[in-house]
Amino acid sequence: MTDSEITEKTTQLGASQIQKLFHVALRESKDLASESDDYLQRIIGNSTFKTDAYHQATSAIYREIYYRCAKDLEITSRESSLLNHVIRLLDLDDEVVVKLDYEIGLMIYKRFFREAVSDGELTIQEQEQLDKTAQFFNLQKRDINKAISKQALSFYSFLLANSLNDGLLTQAEMAKLAILSKRFGLTQKDLKKLSVPNKKEILSGALATIKARGEILEGDEEYIRSLANFINAEELLKPCIMDLELYSRIFELRKGNLPIFDSNEFILQPGEKLHYAIPITYQQRIGNKLKKLNGTLFIGSLRLRFVGLHKSHEVHYKNIFDIQFQYQRSPKLTLSVSSGKGGGEYRLQGKFDPGILFELQEAIMFLIRKSRGLEKKGARDSRYIPDEIRSEVWYRDGGCCVMCNAAEYLEFDHIIPLSKGGSTSVENLQIMCRKCNSEKSDSI
Repeated sequence: MTDSEITEKTTQLGASQIQKLFHVALRESKDLASESDDYLQRIIGNSTFKTDAYHQATSAIYREIYYRCAKDLEITSRESSLLNHVIRLLDLDDEVVVKLDYEIGLMIYKRFFREAVSDGELTIQEQEQLDKTAQFFNLQKRDINKAISKQALSFYSFLLANSLNDGLLTQAEMAKLAILSKRFGLTQKDLKKLSVPNKKEILSGALATIKARGEILEGDEEYIRSLANFINAEELLKPCIMDLELYSRIFELRKGNLPIFDSNEFILQPGEKLHYAIPITYQQRIGNKLKKLNGTLFIGSLRLRFVGLHKSHEVHYKNIFDIQFQYQRSPKLTLSVSSGKGGGEYRLQGKFDPGILFELQEAIMFLIRKSRGLEKKGARDSRYIPDEIRSEVWYRDGGCCVMCNAAEYLEFDHIIPLSKGGSTSVENLQIMCRKCNSEKSDSI
């Protein structure tokens, strides 16, 4: 029946009214098999209705009946007979029936999925039921993923948050989340909708755990990149990678693997190597006057040598009895020597990598210890901290610097330095940021 066939002006029925009339008629019929094809048309009588309203009502009725029959993933012969008579009386063609069956299948799958993940876990048995549902209704994966996208994203978000309860996200946890997102068709666009709090703290904790190990392994950078991706912290990734690269160099320096450069102005002694050449301004106070000289500080394996335009001097490592490093504002290192020249301030010139002074500190401190017979190239780093000790110290100190509460560039510090007999124990370790740790140096 079409709108053009409606000629009489009588009561016009809406979809809900038609649906109610048909419901009553189907329920009151004693035997649907014996009802004629126009049984429901006679119920409407002379009332008018729009075609869309009629189709909306018949589709809704069929959906309801089919859902009751198919919700347990089994249709009995009696239910199949009922459905056939309902299809006949509602005058539904095969194409519409197939479409409605598919829609109901997606709805049932969605309900099963919601119930399955409501406790925050998807068991093997629950996954098998979902697979059985998809097979029973011949559901396509793309349609399933679209139907459950919001619920799947919510489930993924719950698992991510649960995994981050301890402030860490392990590679095993990331692998599990990746499998889940792929299984339910979650795209990067979907995952970018998630808001993860404490991103900086999570990345700082991961970096601190890596650094506390005392070495950078091959997969560490990929792990940090994956972690930043999982917690939507790509904007924080660059400084993290720079920090990782810096500590990769630092750990090599602590082993005695210092970089070697060609010598130009620096005249090497037999067996000596050049490790760094840094533009600096040398400052020394003589009486009430501050003397400043621009030049280059050469860091060799046996000595430090300053070469200026008119003056130069050198300092042997064994003659350095104190060295201080300042990182803020005007970065510099300050030397105190037991004899000879070279005491004073060495300020870095121009733009420089913020990590270079930290790198120089490690290199010079190694060379000083080596000059006193306290270092052996290739020896295992005595600063190595076992995993269980790292974890206990990290949680005890709340994952932040004990001095200034900073949550970035964190390190594990020996309260009593190793050089002064301190042990690598929970009681003798604390969390400090790079700045505070450098200012503390080897003091207690």
